[in-house]
Amino acid sequence: MAPTLTFVHAADLHLDARFGGVDASDARVRDALVESTFDAFEEICDVCVARGAAFLIIAGDLYNTAERSVRAQTRFRAAAVRLAEARIHIFVAAGNHDPLSGGGPAIAMPSNVTIFSADEVSRECFPSDDAPLAVLYGRSYARSAETRNLAAGFSRDSADPFAIGVLHANVGGQPGFEPYAPCSLEDLRAARMDYWALGHIHKRMRLSENPPVVYPGSPQGLNPGETGGHGCAVVTVEGGGVEIEFVETARVVWERVSVECGDVATADEVIDRLDAACAGVRERAGGRPAIARIDLEGRSAVHALLTKPRVLDDIIEQVRDTHLERGPWVWLDRVRDLTAPAIDLEAVREGAGFAAELIRVADGYLEPARADAVLAEALAPLHRRLDGIDLDFDSRSIVERARNLCLDRVVVREVNE
Repeated sequence: MAPTLTFVHAADLHLDARFGGVDASDARVRDALVESTFDAFEEICDVCVARGAAFLIIAGDLYNTAERSVRAQTRFRAAAVRLAEARIHIFVAAGNHDPLSGGGPAIAMPSNVTIFSADEVSRECFPSDDAPLAVLYGRSYARSAETRNLAAGFSRDSADPFAIGVLHANVGGQPGFEPYAPCSLEDLRAARMDYWALGHIHKRMRLSENPPVVYPGSPQGLNPGETGGHGCAVVTVEGGGVEIEFVETARVVWERVSVECGDVATADEVIDRLDAACAGVRERAGGRPAIARIDLEGRSAVHALLTKPRVLDDIIEQVRDTHLERGPWVWLDRVRDLTAPAIDLEAVREGAGFAAELIRVADGYLEPARADAVLAEALAPLHRRLDGIDLDFDSRSIVERARNLCLDRVVVREVNE
């Protein structure tokens, strides 16, 4: 019977990532974010040692930038030395964030680190050519915008005991991610691998059972949109079968919550709703610090109050103070007021006068294509200055908020007269 093989599959570590667009004005939050990618990698190394892994695969975007900061490289080297002491090898494929053509000072790595070539598909036997337990095939990116189908160059040797393909790629055109190294499941199956270790998509996905085609997701959520579980895959090969276990490694959790305020009339009630929402985030975070973004929704009597200067800001500050002092802390990063005036919009829309006309004009701007175009034009100068930082703006909600502000300050008086 073939011996048991265990390895860990990770991807998209983005060591030393900067968390732009997040309010990290509190030092605890700022320090936790700065260290989070490194801490998640340390957790991966803990998993490797605890599970007796033969090797660790990193399927692209080990570093966050092509320049590979000295800080990121030295932290990675220290972890690699630790794994070397545990006789654990590391196989790395460079991705679009850290292509091999990137600049920056190069830090020498220990001998247990193998980086796949960008010129062709590399074939690496583990532990040796004479008696391998597994053979790994991998290819790095030479440049960031890799648009070729790199999967087409993979093909296993029929004598391989267990063949693993390692690639940073968008398989099947997954939405929300750049179409780098695009390929199909059929392309991967044609290579006849026993396991595909993929990177690039930051959420856990298992695209195929036979062979297993796996995205482990990023070990640490990198922005408020990357909610849910984040970690690595522990793969066990025994008796011809493959078992895959996902293990959580994130040190900071992101969550987005919607809070219904239809029956809310006072600031105290808003505080109570936000307090309860943060408590729920803490409970779901599993003992880890969490960063929450909350949307207040519903047609509510409190809407007019929330539009007044400083009211919502003061509420946020009070809730933040409360939940930073509890352990583990929850940081209320942003609260969006998506409440609406406590009026019957449908009835007003069907009527006459300025209120009805205002709502009908806003309806025209709520068409998705038109709203997106208007918002993109208005924000273009700001986006250029912020160098791609996610502003977390939704065109429809902005149009609705503008409409509701008018209804609050001008039209509600007309409707109520």
